[in-house]
Amino acid sequence: MPTLKILPESRISQVASGTGLLEASLTAGVELPQACGGRASCTTCRVLVKEGAAGLSPLRLAEREMLAESGLLGRYRLACQARVLGDVVVERPPWPWLEGVDPTTGEGMHRE
Repeated sequence: MPTLKILPESRISQVASGTGLLEASLTAGVELPQACGGRASCTTCRVLVKEGAAGLSPLRLAEREMLAESGLLGRYRLACQARVLGDVVVERPPWPWLEGVDPTTGEGMHRE
């Protein structure tokens, strides 16, 4: 079974070959945001492939076009499209709202 590691949490999980990266991330305990319902029409679920790019399914046309349009084609994949076929290490983008930053304005949020 392939091993998936998700950074920066360093969560490691073994998943069945062919499992979608989005589902595999949940198995590892990391819920990646998603906005398009898995149609490759946004980049909300993008991850940076740090190691093992060959351990992911080949890019399909819709994913390739969305990543190219967003300037992310190369080392990024959409978790809603990629399938885990072998060992891979991915890094999720920073989530400002977990760091006390309002994602709509970029300003600090007050916690009471």
